[in-house]
Order: sequence, then structure tokens, then C-alpha cells
Amino acid sequence: MKNKVQISLVPTLLLILLFSSCNSNEDEDVVLVSPTVSEVEVGLFNSELGVVGEDFHFNAEILAGELIETVKINIEQKSDETYSNDWSFEIVWNKYSGVKNAKVHQHFDIPADAPKGIYDFILTITDQNGTFLEEITNIELIDAADFPEVNPYVKLFGVDKIDVNGTGGYYNFYSNGEFRNPEEAFFSTGESIWSSVQIGELKGDGILYGLLIKKNQNHKPESLEAIDFSKVIVTEVKEHADFDEVRSLSNSYNTNFNNHNQYGVPLEIGAKEDNNFPDATPITGNIAWETGTYYYGFVYYNYTYLKGTFHYIEFDIIIE
Repeated sequence: MKNKVQISLVPTLLLILLFSSCNSNEDEDVVLVSPTVSEVEVGLFNSELGVVGEDFHFNAEILAGELIETVKINIEQKSDETYSNDWSFEIVWNKYSGVKNAKVHQHFDIPADAPKGIYDFILTITDQNGTFLEEITNIELIDAADFPEVNPYVKLFGVDKIDVNGTGGYYNFYSNGEFRNPEEAFFSTGESIWSSVQIGELKGDGILYGLLIKKNQNHKPESLEAIDFSKVIVTEVKEHADFDEVRSLSNSYNTNFNNHNQYGVPLEIGAKEDNNFPDATPITGNIAWETGTYYYGFVYYNYTYLKGTFHYIEFDIIIE
């Protein structure tokens, strides 16, 4: 009996040793995964440009190796550049701690005492597993005085209806910041949206996109690069070029309904295609017409001076 017991213990001991060995090897082979980042946007309209004393834009999609610990940015002077005085800047965001992935969309002011110049913009993502990621981008800080005359703003925004109830007429739907008849603040199939837009204090080159967006898309772009064209119906596109003096951009055309040439291109509710240019987009799939609440407005961007503006209202559309 004793010999039999001893013999039966041998394979058991071998299994224990083998299992311990495997565990040991597994522990040695553990590789910590570092965080990754994508969709990075830095600076004024993603231009890697910042204006001293004004708003600075930062966006990034972060995926942690395990879980995010902190997200930090630093703006540091370069050793091979000359500045009027020593200066550095740091922001740490702890609000993303403990999540696996995060969309970081932040705006903050560049302090007024920041000297002009070229800087390192350093993004550091620390993971709870002990790893970290560091990415460095060049940015330039400038004075607001560098763009003294260009300050895009909404000078005029109005909306009319065309072909109301099949009468062929039109009436003022929205103007001066309010709906003319709040109880009728909706569009229906067969009616057309017809807007009048003016953007003031412009020079150089720029573009304006009129946009109609289903509210349930959770998409309300504030800049040109933020527009997801798979989620928007483009109501019109208007460009300007070589404005050598400060002036306004209007979306007007010369061949509009009832000779109202202060208005842009109308878009009929229920149309098969939008007014995107140069190629119209079929209004199907993600952007197909449906009854519900919509955002309507525009995004303007100035290519020359890297500035822009936007404006939206919302109302219901009834598809019959």
C-alpha cells in the first residue's frame, strides 16, 4: 500500500511543478498595453495656432491600455527659439480618470502674459497600469493684433417658408432672434426652407455651409473640420475669394423666388438630394427625412485668417 501511494504522488507532483512553471512563465510574459490617441485637433480651428488672451481648442480620442489615470497638456518654450520672457503652461484633467476611452474636447484661454512664438504642445496620457503616452506638436502663439480687421460675426440670419400649404406664397418664419409664429414653428413636406445669411468683418477667402441636421444624430458642428457630412443635409454652399477690404458675405443669389435676391438657395422638405456643391448628396440612409426635431443653421470658416463662426436654431419637421 505504501509503494502504491508513493507511485501515485509522482504524477501529482509533476503536475504541480508544471502548473507552477506555467504560471511563472505567464507572469514573466505579461505585457502592459500603453494608451493610444487619435483624432487630435490642436489650436484655432485645428490650425496649430493660438491667440494670446483668447480661446484655444483641443480635441482627442483616447483609448487606455487599462484605464485612464490623467490627461495633461503642457506648452513649453523650445531651446532653439527666442522669447521676450520665460513662460510655460500646464493643465491636468482628472475628470477622465477610471474610464477606458474618452473623447476629450476642451477649450481654454491662452494667458494674456504668454509671449509670442513657436512652442512645444505636449500631450501626456497616464494609464492606471503604469504606462504613459507622450505626443509633441508644434504650435505658434500670436497676438490678436495680427488679425486686426477680421472678426467673423453673424450680421443677419433669417428664415422664410416657400410654397406654404401649396399656395405658392412665402412668409417670414424666423427673424431678429425669434420665430414669428411660435405655434407654427415647423416645416412640412412640400414646403421649402429659404434663408438669408450675412457674415460681417471678412477679408481674404472663406466658405459657408448651410446645414440641416436631425437632432437625434447628436451632431452640431461649430467649425468646418467638425462637420460630419454623413450626418448633415447641406442646404447651400457659398464661397468668397480675394476680399481685399473688410466686407460682408451674403448667401444671396440673383435668381431666387419672387426676385428676392437677398436670399440663398431654397431646399424643399422631402427633396431627394441636398444642395451640396459641386456634387449633391442623396438624402437617404443616415440623413433620410423623418418626422422630428432638426437643427438648422450654418458654419462659416475663413481660410486666410483661420477664423470662423456658426449659428443654429431648431424646429420640427413633419414628414407626411
